[in-house]
Amino acid sequence: MAEKKNSFLSNSIMTLTRQVVSIVIGLVLIVVLARGLGQEGQGYYTLITYLPLMLMTFLNLGLNTSTIYFVSRKEINLKEAFVTNIVTAVVLAFISVLIGIAVILILGDSKFEHVESGLLYLSLCALPFMFLMIFLQTIFQGIQNFKLYNTVLVIQQFGTLFSLILLLFVFHQGLEGAILSFVIGYFLSVLYSIVMLFKVYQLDFSMRHFSWRYIKQSFSYGLKSHISNMMTFLNYRLGVLLLGFFLSPAAVGIYAVAVNLGEKISVFSQSFSQVLLPRIASSNVEEDRNRVTALLSRFIMAFVVCLSLGIYFLADLIFYLVDPEFSASADVLRLLLPGLTVLAVEKILSNDLAGRGRPELNMYVSFVNVALTAILNLMLIPAYGVQGAAVATSVTYIISFMIKVLIFKKVTRQPAQQFLIIKGSDIRMVMDLAKKIRRKPA
Repeated sequence: MAEKKNSFLSNSIMTLTRQVVSIVIGLVLIVVLARGLGQEGQGYYTLITYLPLMLMTFLNLGLNTSTIYFVSRKEINLKEAFVTNIVTAVVLAFISVLIGIAVILILGDSKFEHVESGLLYLSLCALPFMFLMIFLQTIFQGIQNFKLYNTVLVIQQFGTLFSLILLLFVFHQGLEGAILSFVIGYFLSVLYSIVMLFKVYQLDFSMRHFSWRYIKQSFSYGLKSHISNMMTFLNYRLGVLLLGFFLSPAAVGIYAVAVNLGEKISVFSQSFSQVLLPRIASSNVEEDRNRVTALLSRFIMAFVVCLSLGIYFLADLIFYLVDPEFSASADVLRLLLPGLTVLAVEKILSNDLAGRGRPELNMYVSFVNVALTAILNLMLIPAYGVQGAAVATSVTYIISFMIKVLIFKKVTRQPAQQFLIIKGSDIRMVMDLAKKIRRKPA
């Protein structure tokens, strides 16, 4: 048990360290996009890249989540997972590109009237690499190699950032360069993933390892998670899409920058959630599952509340440093913060439920969330614009969190304070850990 605890803690700290690097790169990326494209360009970039993001989210069929679950439980071997995931990624990407082309041809003049169609087609080039990245990256997560798992993410972001700086400020390619850098980032992450799987795990690509059994199992388990992920994506992004419909690309840019910065709060819970899902899935001890998740959610709740308070008071300074043109994003971020704070904790609870083999519970909540966010956005955006979208999003996140807490209480038979309110023993544990780290020889 102690070995598992230490492994979980070390994996979580390793993941958190790389996520901090990811946050730094992500923040620089936000600044570069804001300064290089401006409000309107940022809005166009957001709307254009949402097309491949939506297609990938809607058509991945939950294979990424299934990979984590079945690989961590050793119900599928690595060679079968590797080959099957690659073949499935290529097929789904091909279908997604065809659907994307159809969407552009049918809706281009009405829904994308101010966007050059060539940029939309260029964004579709990212789809094969997007599917391959998530299907290969989750193999690392399933085998709990979080060093490689997080490195894939860092390479994707750094590749995007480096190519973005070159294309925007050296070659002056504007919006087209920004979209191309979006594609390049995913390509580099896939290249790294394949090299590491070949080098570290001696895998090879042979169709004899393709497994229909794994496909059937994955779709059976993953469909519930997939529906939940689709609804979650809509819940997160519906405000952006409706802002684009009711208002202007500049309004989308203001909102998108605030959301992108605010969502960095969730990175800290995401670091532990990524370790939590395979840990919960591979554990058969109920007490162990409950203890680990409760400890994590208490820590995350205390941490993100303090972090959000700091961001609330520093929002004006933050956006002044990003670009004074985006000063209006500060108030938007303040309105988003209550919802983003509890969202960070909800992600911990959601991953626990998925790891217990109950992804349908997250799916049910996601249906409520999408309906609520649609209603609130349709009511508030026409009247209050960008700030209305922020309020709609924040209220939806808070209600979703409350529902998830009630579900988690029922599943684990724990009182809410057990997994939400930090204890004195938690603080002492952190202090003891800090002392051990300081005493550890270099």
